Amino acid sequence: MGNIIRFNKNTPVENWICMSNLTTDVFINILLLSGSALAETDEEKQLIVWLAERDQKLGLGTVGFDVVEMPWRKKTFLNDRTFLLNIIQSAENKLDWEKLDYIPDPEFILPNLQKFKEYIKKMTKDDIDDNAASEWLNIAENSDPVNCGFPRCKKHNTFLSFLGCQICNSTV
Repeated sequence: MGNIIRFNKNTPVENWICMSNLTTDVFINILLLSGSALAETDEEKQLIVWLAERDQKLGLGTVGFDVVEMPWRKKTFLNDRTFLLNIIQSAENKLDWEKLDYIPDPEFILPNLQKFKEYIKKMTKDDIDDNAASEWLNIAENSDPVNCGFPRCKKHNTFLSFLGCQICNSTV
């Protein structure tokens, strides 16, 4: 089974990012590495934790998402979009890949990062679901890392989600 990332529910099938479970793990892992290295604001850290929650530990083939579902905020949108574009670029430049116990195959990952970058570039304030960020944060328990100062994995230095470290949980 695989995972699908789309811009929104109206994205034509031929434009979907379709990845195997293994490729999804690598995709999320390298975004977490660069995002955890570059995140400075709480909003940036929250975006990375949200990505970390796309952990296969939830169930293989169940962690796909639409970019418009991410916890965007209109007040920080331009900075958040720039941040995400920077972490994608850093992932393409293999930032912190040496922290992985494997070597990602750029042939499988780079095309998916490129398509994801196009989705992020396409995103506008008008696409934001005003409730997405607050709904996500409201269901987070008090003990969830997003509510506890953004703890990091001791091994990978990535932000933790309520499931732990995405990279430690990885199927790779």
